[in-house]
Formats: sequence, C-alpha cells, structure tokens
Amino acid sequence: MSGSLLSQAEIDALFAQIPSSVEEENQLGKTKLIQPLQSESEKIVPSGSHPNLERILDIPLQIKVILGQGARSVKEVLSLMPGAIVEFERNVAEPVDILLNGKLIARGEVVVVEEHFGVRITQIISPLERVRKMV
Repeated sequence: MSGSLLSQAEIDALFAQIPSSVEEENQLGKTKLIQPLQSESEKIVPSGSHPNLERILDIPLQIKVILGQGARSVKEVLSLMPGAIVEFERNVAEPVDILLNGKLIARGEVVVVEEHFGVRITQIISPLERVRKMV
C-alpha cells in the first residue's frame, strides 16, 4: 500500500461502484447467501473499477468466529482441569457468529477441512440489521 490516503471523493467513488441490487437488498434488511469464486483466475476487483480500490485490498482485518459464550464463577474456573468440558449457552444446531473487527457481519456453520476447522458462511448480515443491533 502506498503512503497516501484516499480523499473523501475517492472513497465515495468506491462506494458508488457497489451494484444497486446489493444496496436495495441491504436497505430492505434481507440477508444474502454468497457463493464461492468459481475459479482462481477470477479477479477480486472487476476490470474498469476505480483504480484506488487496489490500494485498500491489503488492509489487515481481524476475523473472529464465536462458537459460544457462557458465564462461570471464579470457583468453577479454578476447578477446571485437562479433560474438563465447558458448556456454552448455544444449541449445536445454531449457526456460529462471524465478527470482522468486532462487528457481526455473518453467520455460518463449522466445517472440517482436512485437519483444520473452518466456517461455511451461510448468511451475510445486512447493514440495516447491523445498525439495528447497535441501538
């Protein structure tokens, strides 16, 4: 990334490139299922898009997947030993929450890929729903 910052006009131009169907869907509060890229050769940034869009693609973002939460007393925490099972207040069938920089952006289901855990995204949270959760 170069050292220069984007102007407000450049940021507005980037947002203007979002297809209107996505904006309309998000304004209605609907969630959208997403599909994986069809091939490795597909570009993330469409050709002819704003040239400064490339400048923000390498910004690091923190992603977290919340499997569950629970409250325990100090006594319970101090009594934990290897092999202990900690239960969460979430049903097995419920989707896990996916947070980007601490904000809920999606939900999904836990999958195993070879020897690693992963999350299959099943629902993207609309901007309208994200605003509702903040109030």
